[in-house]
Amino acid sequence: MKALSILFAGHLCSETFEPVFNGKNSVSLALEQAKKFPSAEKTVLLAQKGDFPFPGGVQIEQKDWTKLSLLEKIAELQAGFDCVYFAFADCPFLDPALAGALSQRHIRERADYSYADGFPFGLAPEILSPGTAGILAKILSNSDGPVERDILFSVIQKDINAFDIETEISAVDLRCHRINLCADSKRNLLLLKNFISAGNGKIPSVYEIEKIIEEQPEILRTLPAFYPIQVYGGCPQKCSICPYPLFTDAQGRKDFMDTARFASLLDKIVSFSGDAVIDLSLWGELSLHPEKLKLIEEVISRNALSLVIETSGIGWKERELEECAEFCSSLPQNTERKSALPPISWIVSLDTVDSQRYMSLRGAGFAEAENCAQKLLTLFPQNCYVQAVRVKGFEDDTEKFYRRWKDKNVIIQKYDDFCGALEKKQAGDISPVIRKPCWHIMRDMPILTDGSVPLCREDMSAIKQQSKFILGNVFSDSLEKIWKEGDSYYREQCGKNYSGLCKNCDEYYTFNF
Repeated sequence: MKALSILFAGHLCSETFEPVFNGKNSVSLALEQAKKFPSAEKTVLLAQKGDFPFPGGVQIEQKDWTKLSLLEKIAELQAGFDCVYFAFADCPFLDPALAGALSQRHIRERADYSYADGFPFGLAPEILSPGTAGILAKILSNSDGPVERDILFSVIQKDINAFDIETEISAVDLRCHRINLCADSKRNLLLLKNFISAGNGKIPSVYEIEKIIEEQPEILRTLPAFYPIQVYGGCPQKCSICPYPLFTDAQGRKDFMDTARFASLLDKIVSFSGDAVIDLSLWGELSLHPEKLKLIEEVISRNALSLVIETSGIGWKERELEECAEFCSSLPQNTERKSALPPISWIVSLDTVDSQRYMSLRGAGFAEAENCAQKLLTLFPQNCYVQAVRVKGFEDDTEKFYRRWKDKNVIIQKYDDFCGALEKKQAGDISPVIRKPCWHIMRDMPILTDGSVPLCREDMSAIKQQSKFILGNVFSDSLEKIWKEGDSYYREQCGKNYSGLCKNCDEYYTFNF
């Protein structure tokens, strides 16, 4: 067999060129691993135009790549080879043994396309047979665009029955850990380093990675990815399925985080996490904030951040929503966003399509909230969601809600009793059979208006400043110090010890970003 290895190096970030192993960066390591793929007689690096510190001794093709141009180049390069290995150049843990098992199956079964399933991203290449890339280029037709991680499979899906596909399946399904072993962010670079440290200072194999995850799960807690931030203390409604009004005068509060403080916090977040999702607002209603448009602009002007706005839909003016859309459209088109998410996503909490039930659940404002949702769906058709909480005894109402909005983006959210702060009204038990460490302690940093950081948003006593689990304050402590304060709680859960608030919490398996 005669094989070609192609590594795609478009849109690499600065973390890709930081040393991860013996002074070598991820591109150098990925190239070394790709050259070890069975029967690989040639390796080609497809890089973006520009001045990059790529290693020598390899054929480099530079271009402003799109999906179509990439597929056409693969088709051109694969002439004379029996198969093509395709992977991304920021994946230093590419495993030659896994590539070998995949290629043997690919050749034996005469597949058009082969991939590994159940493994973390970044361990295995994808494999194409001669002619397949050319066919994919024709299928892509006029659907060109930027190259994404799923470039090959996303095109194959357009006519999936036309291809013979083979899969190498992991003996242990590791997808539940949601890890990417590629140097595409500060968070993932730290994860790579953690695995090397846990692997006695060497690049771990696939099976060593499985063992490390099982024996040292605490290394998966790297940097926070999701920052739910309370920027306004008040809320126009007193929702019966929300604990906030039980712990504070939600309708009377007018305290808020001012723009200057908020902007300084965003700078600290970017410096610490690299990229992140900012969620407004943890508690309270953003629409009531006197400088809400400034806050929104502060987030989306930082290309490492994405913004999620959770709102009741009450208190917004149409012109304000239009200005938000204008903010997004005015972002420089030539600026590469570090975040793969859109600049702004909206979640409008409606919960029902019945005005009387809305009154009992949330209070007045049903028509205003629905009109706000419709306006946002017009302005942000791909990035606006209407949400309902699924509550025991109201399944018919949830179904009506889904049928009313099913042509749009719908979120049916599980009911949360906030560790007993509310009556248990879960419509069903969807928790895992085997409990895992909490996603929120692993990835979230909730922040209140005064800058205090509770262990998680479930800690309602933090609203009264009576919590035993405050990790620090973002305006007086470094984010690194605050984050490290949460390590012991996560390690406890890795050891199957669930104490305090966590003992009776059923939110540990819900995942944000």
